[in-house]
Amino acid sequence: MDRLLEKIEQNVLLPVAIVSIFIMTCLTTFDAGGRYLLNSPIPGSYEITEKFLMVACFYFAISYAYREGMNIRITLLVTRLPNSMRLFLNYIIQTIAILYCLSLCITAFMCNLPRLNEKLYLTNYTFPLMPIYLSVPIGLMILTFRMILDLWRIKYGKSGLFKEEETEDSHGV
Repeated sequence: MDRLLEKIEQNVLLPVAIVSIFIMTCLTTFDAGGRYLLNSPIPGSYEITEKFLMVACFYFAISYAYREGMNIRITLLVTRLPNSMRLFLNYIIQTIAILYCLSLCITAFMCNLPRLNEKLYLTNYTFPLMPIYLSVPIGLMILTFRMILDLWRIKYGKSGLFKEEETEDSHGV
């Protein structure tokens, strides 16, 4: 299951997130340039960026970011606890995070289910919103599976939620 999730992340979700960021950057740059230099902005660029690209880049990259340990941690108190207490708290925190992420996934799916037929209407174009409405629960579902698989890694300190960041000393700098 872990390999399957990694293949989905590496071959589907992450490339879509990267392309979304690239398109968003180009579109915003050209829109700003057109607006301020040529007095002719790109119609619908804000809506496409807001409704499609930002959502795709966030929810399709969230599982990868978790796996790599790219989350905010405040370790001032936890580092002073004995190892057994720290391990126990890490299991509790991981379980709460799984339940929270699962509830977000279910809620996103239930809220977006009636909206799957909605469309974004721009001047000359119509875009279906279903791919974006489904990307939120899909991204959260992949993250939930990743967190569940990481439960056994907590003991070894390799869970994405508690992965220690590398220091400059570990790179030989």
